[in-house]
Amino acid sequence: MRRYLFSFYRTMFTPVIFFLVLFATPAFGQQARQPGANPPRTRPKVGLVLSGGGAKGFAYIGLLRVLQEVGLRVDYIGGSSIGSIIGGLYALGYHPDTIARMIRLQHWDKLLKDVAGRRYVAFEEKGIGEKTVVNVPLKNKTLGISSMYHGQEIDLLLNRFFASSYQTTDFTKLPTPFLCIGTNLFTGEAVVLNRGYLPMAIRASMSIPGYFSPADYMGYYLVDGGVVNNYPVKEVRDMGARIIVGGDVQSGLYSTKEQLGSITAILDQITSFSRVRANEIGDSLTNLKVRIKMNYGMMDFSDYDSIMAVGERVARAHYGELKALADSLNAIEFKPLKKYDATPLTSVCVDSLVIRGNKKMQESYFRSIFGYYENGQVSVDDLERDIRLAYGSGYFDRLSYELGYDRGKTSLIIKAEESGPGEVSAGIHYNSDYGICLTLGGAFRNVFGTNSKLFADINVAVNPRIRATYMLGLGGMASVCAKSEFYTFKVNTYEKDVVSNRFNLTNYKGSLFFNYNFKTMVNLKAGLEYEYFRFRQDILIDSTLLPYEKFSSYGNVFISLNADTRDRSYFPTTGIKAELKGVYVLPMAKNWTQNLFSNSAILSLKLDKNIRLSPRLVLQPGIFGGAMLNRSGSLPVQHLFGLGGLTPDNYIESFVPFTGLQFIQHTGYYALVGRMKIQYRAYKKLYIDLRADAGGNEKSTRELFSSRNFLAGYGITAGYDSFIGPLEFSVMSSNINPGLILFLNLGFWF
Repeated sequence: MRRYLFSFYRTMFTPVIFFLVLFATPAFGQQARQPGANPPRTRPKVGLVLSGGGAKGFAYIGLLRVLQEVGLRVDYIGGSSIGSIIGGLYALGYHPDTIARMIRLQHWDKLLKDVAGRRYVAFEEKGIGEKTVVNVPLKNKTLGISSMYHGQEIDLLLNRFFASSYQTTDFTKLPTPFLCIGTNLFTGEAVVLNRGYLPMAIRASMSIPGYFSPADYMGYYLVDGGVVNNYPVKEVRDMGARIIVGGDVQSGLYSTKEQLGSITAILDQITSFSRVRANEIGDSLTNLKVRIKMNYGMMDFSDYDSIMAVGERVARAHYGELKALADSLNAIEFKPLKKYDATPLTSVCVDSLVIRGNKKMQESYFRSIFGYYENGQVSVDDLERDIRLAYGSGYFDRLSYELGYDRGKTSLIIKAEESGPGEVSAGIHYNSDYGICLTLGGAFRNVFGTNSKLFADINVAVNPRIRATYMLGLGGMASVCAKSEFYTFKVNTYEKDVVSNRFNLTNYKGSLFFNYNFKTMVNLKAGLEYEYFRFRQDILIDSTLLPYEKFSSYGNVFISLNADTRDRSYFPTTGIKAELKGVYVLPMAKNWTQNLFSNSAILSLKLDKNIRLSPRLVLQPGIFGGAMLNRSGSLPVQHLFGLGGLTPDNYIESFVPFTGLQFIQHTGYYALVGRMKIQYRAYKKLYIDLRADAGGNEKSTRELFSSRNFLAGYGITAGYDSFIGPLEFSVMSSNINPGLILFLNLGFWF
């Protein structure tokens, strides 16, 4: 049957296509044939034109496969937006199967949202932007958002795919002559991009307005070419093509409210008005058009396999026409298919390093990162890693590279777009331990000195907190820092499971310390700290405590080693979070503190690990241990180890969560706790956690290991990963709280 159908298609379409090839009218060719003229002796040139359409453009893989099967040689290629990407790859000599493999290897949701992974983010920047509901950048001391994303990861991807052509700046000299279209944001005119640096030409052609930032290219300020010309047939004909094969995945204008249910759909509708005329002209000049309709949207990049399957199915419905065209052309002059064996760039020999776009960041900063690439073979993997690490510093809106070629020498050009003064953020949070709070924050970079950062936040709440940290880079990964903090919050004291008193803890802190980041995963701090602390009864119950309720001064010497390799702050699936800290506390006030508290050396360890057992199931073991190293005297209240509640990070660092205990229900000088949690993703963003904690927290090691002081708690948590942060409801109990304890957490914790 298949052989019969093929023979039928060939019989039906070959005369028709041959007629079009020999007697092209102005609607199908550049010049009309005169009656009685002889058939052309040379094969007419074939142009392939691919429209834009976002993720739907993956369907072109199927069309390219069919073109290969029928033996149709393509002489020119043009495209807009996603059409420029797929068309550009084919023009460079990538096989359709290779393109399909490259598409499958990408994590498209992260790629399109500039998510490189937390492992590339500077240690002090982790959490900035991850824990806010509203995050607004500052542009020249004003608020402003020019686009949702800068296209940082897209830049790297396009470089990897297309940079092998860096020695060719005239796109007509590529294995298949190529052009793409951009839109001049100042004039609204279509710009033909056929010269320059190919990866960035394609980046300009696919810069969706409002989604990706515009591209500075060849003196133009460009957005997506599909805004005004999404199907550049005339431009490909002007290159010399007489026969046009078109691929079109455009949806046309939407006609219902339901179809306009997303920002991208609305943007697509608005830009569609401008390109209607260009599409009409393109259609009139197309000889054979493969229109691919589907039920997928322009942002459905994760559905690549299904979209490619649709494209191949539709293209195969045109198999007879395409085969007839190929046979007719080969009957005039046989030309075999070009070689399609291109692969992504893996390394390049670099002779020199050029830095462009830096204003505040000194050239020495870039040379400390990329300088060793000069006069050597550069791995693209290593280059992308270092680009991401530098971008993760927070100093840049966009950091990319180009490869230049002149007189046999290759230059690595680092292009920097420095970020504005910073950003301001806001969020709201509630949990059963601290109550409700509104958090306002800000991050400011290179405002108070070159290579400097200032982070500040305030919790406006019943239990308020204000923090500010200033960092001044010393070059490389080192910095000197100053931090100030104020907090006040209420905490109960207990006799077993009965509340005995309620205290208000207030602290003013200031510190100076040295900071060093080992890449982005591990951080070392060492310095001095001053505390002005008071604990006071919220309601007077015990009058004997009144003499101790005045502010007192403390001096601390500290050193800490921190690690954070988690893939996410909330609902992580891999990595660890750990802190090893040593503090030497010196009561400084000449009052009761010198009699009650002694100089104390304190050592503590926190470690939580995430072990992914399956795509849905994560095992999360953890340990907390702490000890006062000198055995005489007492610890100041703010340095006691406290257990209870489920707040992950408390105002006082030595207070840690414990399932089944009330907020800071148990305090001591020596603590040892083991925890186990099983996190299960039940459905998309819905999680169920089983949790259990066990251990002790006492005033001596003998009491710590006594069986009568053993603590054990267990519980279950239902959580949802929402845009305002985790929404969690927990039910728990323990051996000292036999009843049920409920815990509610709404939103990010700051």
